[in-house]
Amino acid sequence: MKVIVRPPGLAFRRALSEHPDKESIDTDEARRQHAGFVVALREAGVEVVPLPADDELPDACFVSDVLLTLPAAGDAGGPAVLAFATRPGAPSRRPEVTAVLALARRLVDPACRVEELAAPATLDAGDVIVYGDRVAIGVSGRTDRAGAERLAELVRSAGYRAFPCPVSGRLHLATWVTVVRPDLLIGVAGGFASLDAGGADVAPVSVIERIVLPDDEVVAANVLPLGGRVFVPAGCPTAVAALRKAGEQVVELELGEFTKADGGPTCLVAHVF
Repeated sequence: MKVIVRPPGLAFRRALSEHPDKESIDTDEARRQHAGFVVALREAGVEVVPLPADDELPDACFVSDVLLTLPAAGDAGGPAVLAFATRPGAPSRRPEVTAVLALARRLVDPACRVEELAAPATLDAGDVIVYGDRVAIGVSGRTDRAGAERLAELVRSAGYRAFPCPVSGRLHLATWVTVVRPDLLIGVAGGFASLDAGGADVAPVSVIERIVLPDDEVVAANVLPLGGRVFVPAGCPTAVAALRKAGEQVVELELGEFTKADGGPTCLVAHVF
């Protein structure tokens, strides 16, 4: 598996955000933090494929939102059978898709099915979490019901079970809950409430463990497992202790400028199987 990354450009200070400190975003510091993030990924043995920064697109560093690739269900180490280019809910983000999709087309297996979400449906892949053969799809302010239903149709064709889940009060599902491993999720109570509202089979506690964080560590609801490590925003001791207790190798990263833009480590990579 490879990951596509894109450093923040000059426009990053105008990134879409509801964070109270968004006006203090420091683009130079964000670039330093992003470079450190990429170094940490490569030290973990992750193959990183970079795109150049785009100085006209404020949110372009959040590449995860515009692309989702999946191997066949049950073949976690296999090649992608589906590459899905999204249509972001924020119109200003739609120009981000072209460059990421073009690169993904060069990276996926030639037999991979490539689909693009058609207007007027919208979907941000930050509303999608994948664990085992389950795909939870947040229906949020950025992802509408039509977008969620289209993705559900596509992932089911690859052998997955799809579960639309309501998201309110947060930007994306993955800002509330993310995957540590197929049988372990981490998030705050609101994130798990979203999953549970999608039905009893979305994240049954008899099968999938939960690390439930206090709301003051909501930034650590967004973690990135890659290369046998779990990358976590710095400053979240409860999350770090719980992940280590669960047997995970934790890497803490300074990502505060991305937090101000409502982002985290999962937002900064697009997986390509």
